[in-house]
Amino acid sequence: MKDYVFPPVIFPLFLILVVLPFLIFFVFAGSAVFGIIFGIESEKALIIFAMIVIGSLVNIPLFEKKGVEVVRRYEIFGIIYTIRSRKNLTIAVNLGGCVIPAILAFKVLYDIINSIPFIVFLGSFLLSSFIIYAFSRPIPGVGIVVPMFLPPLVATLVAFLALVISNASTILLPKVSFAIGVLSALFGADILHLKDIEKVGYGIVSIGGAGTFDGIFLTGIFAVIFSVLII
Repeated sequence: MKDYVFPPVIFPLFLILVVLPFLIFFVFAGSAVFGIIFGIESEKALIIFAMIVIGSLVNIPLFEKKGVEVVRRYEIFGIIYTIRSRKNLTIAVNLGGCVIPAILAFKVLYDIINSIPFIVFLGSFLLSSFIIYAFSRPIPGVGIVVPMFLPPLVATLVAFLALVISNASTILLPKVSFAIGVLSALFGADILHLKDIEKVGYGIVSIGGAGTFDGIFLTGIFAVIFSVLII
């Protein structure tokens, strides 16, 4: 039976045909997004993208709190010993996955603040944040998870509603979607779930770091892509 179960291509070829094109698309999509929302040429957009990629390797510790109780059992000569210990949980923030996208989102917010009343943006941000919060869950050993395309879709639809209420041009939709997407993902999926962080386990939990609180940067990227498809 095992002779009939084999991969369609050898692993190096799989990397070339599947993984590499995806990475290339991701790089160009990310740089194109920055070009759209900031109106900059591709070289500067690639520099911003490179800063985020390099920054994703840096986690800045914020504070430490008690994590879960770890129980280990050992058997020696038929006698079972139980050792209980409590592992601490370190909360950190990822430079490339959280800090830089948040700075970019506030820059976009500063650019559009004269086109959309602040109270409208605030209401849209809170609506998107609470929807994302409602669908996100703490998963032990993983982090806070949320359906992948939910945050950018919600951010794009809420941003469109904000523009309609403000009677603003839909040409601003990519910028508004990016700002709402990044900030509501950070607030709704991450900050509001800090009270549940003990359920994740122990070790280092990085806000904006892949594998734990990831998705802030990707939410902004896909929100812009969805908004471009709409307009």
